Amino acid sequence: MHGTIGVLSTHKNKSELSLSFMGANPVSIMIHDAPAPPQQARSRATRKKLLNACVDCLCCVGFSNTTTTMIAKKAGVSQGALFKHFASKPQLIAATTQHLFTKLFDEFREAFSIDNSHDDVISSVLPALWAVFLKPELYVVVELYIAARTDDSLREALVPVTAQHREHLLEEARRLFPVSAAKNPRFDVAVDAIMATMQGAAISAVTINDPPRVARFTQFLEHVCRRELTPHLLVES
Repeated sequence: MHGTIGVLSTHKNKSELSLSFMGANPVSIMIHDAPAPPQQARSRATRKKLLNACVDCLCCVGFSNTTTTMIAKKAGVSQGALFKHFASKPQLIAATTQHLFTKLFDEFREAFSIDNSHDDVISSVLPALWAVFLKPELYVVVELYIAARTDDSLREALVPVTAQHREHLLEEARRLFPVSAAKNPRFDVAVDAIMATMQGAAISAVTINDPPRVARFTQFLEHVCRRELTPHLLVES
């Protein structure tokens, strides 16, 4: 008896096979894919170790002093394993930056959710956001931006990561301030400006320890946020 087997359709976790023998009606058999093998889990674990090791190295010694040898040693893997996951140092740095953005984003959401017991969103958002800007990991990102000015490979690797991060920030802002996002035509640029201002203030805070100045800056920034992000305070311009 002769038969033919043909794949009719492939789904995410299974394939449907049709068997026909000597003109008989086809019989469909659903074959489920096996779970992800342990090798894939080990690969993901190694990648995560490399990203965390890269963060630690960048925080401790800075971008210019961080080497792939140092990162591999801290992660407890070989150089060959590192380059199996990341073809070059710029690619590793870009992936680490994305990893950092995700981590900082999650920390912001957690901090905001803890202090979200009242209706005044801005008074909760600003302290939580400012705390993120003062974290060592955020200073790492700023350092990478500066290094990218003269490093073409690094800049090319970072461009899509930072573009995606900006979109995530705008999405979060629209979620927090939906009415203003719908009514204020300059909402996106206002969010960009507020973030850039806070980033600049965080850089200044590295060398300037002036609490009264910080208090005045915070008060002014809150005024701008209320004007741009709170619908009933929007002004014509």
